[in-house]
Amino acid sequence: MEFHKILIAIDNNPSAELVALSGLQLAKQFNSEIALISIIDPESTADEDSPTTRELEDMMEHNLNRSQLNVIEKIFNGFPIKSFVEKGIPYKVILETADKWGADIIVMGTHGRKGLPHLLLGSVAEDVIRHSKKTLIVIPVSN
Repeated sequence: MEFHKILIAIDNNPSAELVALSGLQLAKQFNSEIALISIIDPESTADEDSPTTRELEDMMEHNLNRSQLNVIEKIFNGFPIKSFVEKGIPYKVILETADKWGADIIVMGTHGRKGLPHLLLGSVAEDVIRHSKKTLIVIPVSN
């Protein structure tokens, strides 16, 4: 199996570097293209009627862009990278972007939450696993 395009889903947690490094190692092995994706989750912003919702989303976008740039500089060191910062339901946006960009594989992290935190917070990785038709590599990470 060959992977020509690898989509790496990261957030702005320190664990993003581990996930990015795993994706880079795979890309080097298969001489693949890489794209990073980070998601602005509307569920994490204020109520839709709030006058500051747009400001919060803009701030989140800025932080995710800055986080991606830091990861690109630290991990990819000159390796050509495509970058996406999108808004929406994280697992859906990851899958849609993977389809549109033509990714062969998705690399992402999971915090491995169990019990009540898992039920309350859900799991983006779990949703991607359930709905993806693409190959996935899920990296266990901690905060």
